[in-house]
Amino acid sequence: MGIERVVTDDMIFEVADRLAANGEKVTNRAIWSAIGGGSMTTISQALRRWKESQVLQVAQPVERAPLPAAIIDVLHGAAAQLWDAALAETKSELDQLALATNARVAEAQGERDDTLAELQTTAEELEQVKAERDSALADADNKAQQLAAGATEIARLQAELNAQTLATANATHRAETAEAARAELQARVEQLTSLLTGEQAARHQAETDANALRATVSKQTAELEAGERRIADIEASAAAHAQATANEITAIRADRQEMREMLKTLVDKISLAPALAEPEAVDKEALEWLSHTSREDVNFKHHLETANAATLRAALKDEGLAKTKRTKIEAMLRKREQEQK
Repeated sequence: MGIERVVTDDMIFEVADRLAANGEKVTNRAIWSAIGGGSMTTISQALRRWKESQVLQVAQPVERAPLPAAIIDVLHGAAAQLWDAALAETKSELDQLALATNARVAEAQGERDDTLAELQTTAEELEQVKAERDSALADADNKAQQLAAGATEIARLQAELNAQTLATANATHRAETAEAARAELQARVEQLTSLLTGEQAARHQAETDANALRATVSKQTAELEAGERRIADIEASAAAHAQATANEITAIRADRQEMREMLKTLVDKISLAPALAEPEAVDKEALEWLSHTSREDVNFKHHLETANAATLRAALKDEGLAKTKRTKIEAMLRKREQEQK
C-alpha cells in the first residue's frame, strides 16, 4: 500500500490561484490532479477556506476627510464633485466585484457539495465493496470448512474400507482355517470310529471270554466245595483210618491247593477283563484338567497318566483342543486299549 502524499493549505491555495488566473475551473479533482495526490478530505477543506477568502465584502463608504483649509475655498466645488464621482465609481466596481466573487463562492460551495456527495457515494460504494468482500471471505471460509469436512469424511470412509478389507481377509483366512480344521476333525472322527469299532469287537470277545471264565470258576468252585466236604469227611474218620488214609489226604490237599491256585488265577483274569455290563465312567475332574491346562502343566501330565479310556475319549471330543495335547491323549488312549486287550 502506497504512502499518501501530504499537502498543505499553501500548496492548495497556490494551485487554486493559478487555476483561477488561467481561467480554469477550480475543483477538488483539478487541484488533486495538479498536486499529484493527497487526501481528498484535506483538499476539500482547504479549497473551501480558499473560496471563502475570495468573498469580498463591500466596505462601507469611508467617511470623507475634510479638505485642507488652504484649498477649501478654491477646490471646494470641484473637489467635492470629483470625490463624489470617484466614490460612486468605486462603489459600483466594488458592488460588481462583490457580486462576481459571491457568485464564485456560491459556485465553489456547489462544487463542494457535489464533491461531498461524490465522497459520500464513494464511501457507500466502499462500504458495499467491503460488505461484498466480507461476504466473499465468509463464503470462502464456509467452503474451506466444507472441504475440510469432506476430507475428514473421505478419510473416515477410507478407514472403514480398509477395516472392511482387513475383516474380509481375516474372514477368508478363518474360513480356510475352519475348513482345514473340519477336514482334520473329519479324519479324527473316522479314526476314532475305526478305533471304536475295534474296541466294540474286543469288548464282545472279552465278554465271551469272561462268561467262559465265570462258568469255569463256578465249576471249579463247586469242585472245591466238594473237595472240602470230602476232606472234612476224611478228617472226621482220620482217627480210625489215619495211617491208611494219610497218603490219600495228602493227595487231596495237593489237589485242593492246585484248585485254589487255579481259582485265584481265574479270578485275577476276570478282574482284569473290562466290565462290559457297566461301561467306564468319565472322570470329570480329570477331564477338566486335560481340557483346560497346558500340556506342560504337572496336573495335565498326572491326569493323562491316570485317566481311564472313557475320560480320554471325552477329552478328544473337544474341538478346540490343541493339536499337541490331542496327539498325547490319542497316544495314551491307544496304550489303554492295548492294556485292556
